[in-house]
Amino acid sequence: MIIKAYYSGGRIDVFDTDRMTDGIPQPGNLLTNYSLDLADVNGESLWLCTYYYEAAEAYKDELGPKGLPIARRRDGWSFLIADADDLQRLNRVTLDGETVLIQIVGELVDAAALTWACDCAEEYPYKAVAAHRFLSSINDTEDPLMHMGISAQGFAAMMNAKGDEGDIGPLPRF
Repeated sequence: MIIKAYYSGGRIDVFDTDRMTDGIPQPGNLLTNYSLDLADVNGESLWLCTYYYEAAEAYKDELGPKGLPIARRRDGWSFLIADADDLQRLNRVTLDGETVLIQIVGELVDAAALTWACDCAEEYPYKAVAAHRFLSSINDTEDPLMHMGISAQGFAAMMNAKGDEGDIGPLPRF
């Protein structure tokens, strides 16, 4: 994972979790969970936290829901990405090339949450209508929603909230 912090004045900090790292501080690590919690940005700092899943012989007999041994989650480390002074000059943070935090009119905005909200409002209702129409046209005996990953209630709420017909034609109403 690559995190880049872009600052006014041209400074760019790059944080690389994949290269030049030593796994020794986390013995028995099978999986690392990185957490960049944008909700923590309150003018004080931005931290990357790590947690790891330790596999040990002692856990071999404790089975999870799929009948496999459970690796236990352990606290790892915290890494300072930007301190209070940095946050005043921070323009943007990207995570693997995707903007996740951006400064707009002097405020740090959670760009990942904003993108999600826009996708929910603009992209997915159109996809849902297109999928519903297509699946209805090729099989009139099955409920298309069975194959779309959305409940009838969720689909109805999405269609009723969208409300306009735009360039996708009439929306199904429930």
